[in-house]
Amino acid sequence: MMANVDLSLLENARIGRPQQLLFPYTPHAVCDELGLNWWAAIKLYDDGWVSFSPEATARLDEAQEAELRFVGSLVMAGCDRLMLAALLGSLPKPYAYNVRQLYYDWMTKTWRLLPDPKSNPEAAFIEWLESLVDKGDFSSLTGILELTHDALSRVRSQPQQKR
Repeated sequence: MMANVDLSLLENARIGRPQQLLFPYTPHAVCDELGLNWWAAIKLYDDGWVSFSPEATARLDEAQEAELRFVGSLVMAGCDRLMLAALLGSLPKPYAYNVRQLYYDWMTKTWRLLPDPKSNPEAAFIEWLESLVDKGDFSSLTGILELTHDALSRVRSQPQQKR
């Protein structure tokens, strides 16, 4: 079952306006870091998985580097053409996504943004609590309750002006 996901949210993980980097990588350097065979990188372009030719690109801009790292990482994880088609079929091209900002949700077969707990800690906490409830993790929920009671006791014992 494929869940409906707002693809516009995933745009937050895409490198939209590529910048020339002060110390740009070469396609060879990115492939070496990933452990990606040079022939495989060229084949990614030939097969339409990356939007630029690694052979014809001397220095990568920010978006090209993100694209090669994103798709190259999937290949290095063992994805063949069929798996790439299944995983990337719902994403708009080019695949210039920051690999540290999204993940593939296998249950819903969709890409999702990784939550940023610093930007909305309450939402991240609520999501975590809901996952514990869904799993029936009574032990963890009880532990959280005990920690919450302890925190409330400490706040109550503080002088009024700190509240």
